[in-house]
Amino acid sequence: MRRDHGPSVANAVARRLVVPPHREGGQAQFVEAPVAAVDDDPVGRAMDWVLADLTRPVTVAALARVAGMSERGFIRHFGRRTGTSPLRWVIAQRIAASLPLLETTAAPIEEIAAAVGFESPVTFRHHFGRSMRTSPSAYRKAFRR
Repeated sequence: MRRDHGPSVANAVARRLVVPPHREGGQAQFVEAPVAAVDDDPVGRAMDWVLADLTRPVTVAALARVAGMSERGFIRHFGRRTGTSPLRWVIAQRIAASLPLLETTAAPIEEIAAAVGFESPVTFRHHFGRSMRTSPSAYRKAFRR
């Protein structure tokens, strides 16, 4: 697939089929998680606000302010809509935004971490490892062969 159609198509097919592009022992599966639909409700506005600039600092207070809700109300409505907490959702969006950068660029991990809003490469590596069950460097290596 990679030889005939290129690495982007091969990586997309691998994700769709829930298989790694190259089989190596102990490697996690890489599946794209769909982003919840973002429409014009208060929680959707807050989600849009985050997605418009992943590099900005995000707090529950800021999200609630954008949504025009109290913090407690926002957390409750957000959890009902997404099944997760606001900050976990933000981390997941930042990780998702890092994947194409790891797959298609040679940018250092430090630059990618900053480009998707992590305060430090250490924080990025920590969250990436918890989410993807591999390191950013190992992910890059698997998807850039």
